[in-house]
Amino acid sequence: MDMNPNRSLRVLFVPQWYPYGENRMYGTFIREHVHAAGLHDRVAVLVVTSRSDRWPSLHWKRVEDEGIPTFYATYGHSPVPKTTWPFFYVHLRRALHRVFREWGVPDVLHTQDLQAYSVIKALWPQEIPIVVSQQWTGFMERSLNRTQVRRFRYIFRRASRVLAVNKFAEVDYRHYGLSASVAWLPNTIDERIFGAPKDCRREPWLLHASGFTPVKRVGDVIRAFARVHLGRPDAVLHLVGDGECRADMERLASRELPHTGYRFHGLLSKAKLAALMRRAAGFVFPSAAETFGCVLMEAMASGCPVLTTRIGGIPGVVGEGEGLFVDVGNIDEISEGMRRLLDGTHGLDMERIGRDTRERFSHVAVGRILHEEHIRAVHRSMEPTLAEMAGTQTAEQVAQPSDTTGHRLFPTS
Repeated sequence: MDMNPNRSLRVLFVPQWYPYGENRMYGTFIREHVHAAGLHDRVAVLVVTSRSDRWPSLHWKRVEDEGIPTFYATYGHSPVPKTTWPFFYVHLRRALHRVFREWGVPDVLHTQDLQAYSVIKALWPQEIPIVVSQQWTGFMERSLNRTQVRRFRYIFRRASRVLAVNKFAEVDYRHYGLSASVAWLPNTIDERIFGAPKDCRREPWLLHASGFTPVKRVGDVIRAFARVHLGRPDAVLHLVGDGECRADMERLASRELPHTGYRFHGLLSKAKLAALMRRAAGFVFPSAAETFGCVLMEAMASGCPVLTTRIGGIPGVVGEGEGLFVDVGNIDEISEGMRRLLDGTHGLDMERIGRDTRERFSHVAVGRILHEEHIRAVHRSMEPTLAEMAGTQTAEQVAQPSDTTGHRLFPTS
């Protein structure tokens, strides 16, 4: 096999979450990873989802997503009780091998979270290096049950690389007694959408965007803004997104604020969200659980100052001096931060912060990380054979390519 670190690989993504049909915002962060990887490697996507009908046939669809071959395989539930899972594995295996026939056998298979358990099982006995993206908040929330811990142990033992979007995820893995070859994989940004603002005109708006789940603490945003609005009646709170808590939040806003003081937008396209970010005085995101915080990255790239918490992976996205930080649930701190955002007294250099954010999380930068990690996975999978060929050299010494000075091109982890 070609050991050149710049070699273009064939990488198949099999994500747990991915945009599909009406769920166009579902798993968009994975799609961004796919397109970033596509700058350096030949990539394709296999999305396996279930249908509501009770007929276990496999429906198949192939589309070209901006040049990325994307295969959608949907299966119905088994008509025989307690046999849906066996049918799922059969269909997943069929779908994988159909992609192999139509597109080619990948050098690396990149999957995600608990989906990796099913993918590894379905691949057996075929040996393809497995890379796993870990993005689920369950680890940091300490919410895994025994079955999930057992499955993640199985995944981590067999994965060549585990790529966590939470920069500090290894602390959470150790809590469950799990170990793996882990690296940080930041989410990436579409710079065509979240670019530098063309002007610095800011409206007296504060913006929040999320999936309206309890951990997003949308109620804290509304209650804090109600205090601020008493002294700033011209200010408006814009809330973007949808989810289980939206109806409750709309009722709370109607009690706490005049109808001119807030607006619920529902789900918006990335382009429309970016337009709001380029006009808002600040983005408010006091989350209680976050592995990364894509919207924070997007707001900063759009020149919008952010207010957030130091929870989970957020400090890997918003460094010191790049945003205003508050404690989770502290309404006093949130309302004071909101006033500073509206008054422009936050002291943040948004021109520099926006430029740095766009550079750090660009498709080019993150795509290079993905390429290097996929190369590492291939090398790692070859270690036993290479060590056997090298005699006294260790597998690590052989598998890690060197430059002309003798330095390792890829650090071990």
